[in-house]
Amino acid sequence: MKNNHPWLPLIEKASLHMLEHDLHRRTELRQVNRKLPFYIASYIKEGSCRLHIAGRDYFAGPGDVVLIPPYELHDHVKDTNEETEFLWWHFTLQVAGCIDALQAFRFPVIFRLPEPEQFESVFHEYSRIADGMSSLSGSLMKKAKALELVAILIDAAIHHPDVLLKAEHSDPFMSMMTELLDNPERRIDLAELGKRYYMHPTYIAERFKKLFGITPTRLQLQLRLRRAKQLLETESRPITEIARLSGYEDIDDFSRFFKSKTGLSPLKYRTSRLAGGAGSQFN
Repeated sequence: MKNNHPWLPLIEKASLHMLEHDLHRRTELRQVNRKLPFYIASYIKEGSCRLHIAGRDYFAGPGDVVLIPPYELHDHVKDTNEETEFLWWHFTLQVAGCIDALQAFRFPVIFRLPEPEQFESVFHEYSRIADGMSSLSGSLMKKAKALELVAILIDAAIHHPDVLLKAEHSDPFMSMMTELLDNPERRIDLAELGKRYYMHPTYIAERFKKLFGITPTRLQLQLRLRRAKQLLETESRPITEIARLSGYEDIDDFSRFFKSKTGLSPLKYRTSRLAGGAGSQFN
């Protein structure tokens, strides 16, 4: 695949979240009928394991990576009593908290790393920083090492001969996506998009969902809610101004929308966050 991949703009806008990580040495493993809402990655340093997924069995040994996509039903087991050393972690790489930036790809579920020593070094460095004392520099280094870790993984997977692109790329739809991400306050109009891109509005909605896993209208609502939450958590602006910055000229429309999604009015949401001592969560 070319390095200048059409999905590159989307991946550049994605936020990485490392959810869990650890190093395990074990003689047994039996994760059966498991389905989790994030990527599961396991690097096999020593020993072996078996993965059953989509009706097939796959076997992994030293130097292999097991990569399981979100919501994929699978069994991850050991068939022997030899000790196996796993370096594993769970992660998401999402745009706007709702779009899997890697969903266009069907990666092989087991593949080898070309430079395992580099990967092991980065993994141990990430673990050392993540498990150590919190500090400003440590937080920055943790993010940098997490990105490096996933970059090594994705680079090896995307150059594997079995990797597939699940959805055909289309420049107009990537332009629509970029426009929505950059301007969440603008009200989307499928009819207007249809005129601009010479497509039927229904086709736009269906094709957009096939490519990105979400319709343009639902994405805009997600973006507006996300922006409103961040402003309420981090800004002391009046609610009317936050409503406008989130794409709502009518404060009542904004309040109804916000409460329907969170169960709280904008003012109560702000008060609850301040009372709980919760800060903003920047990606």
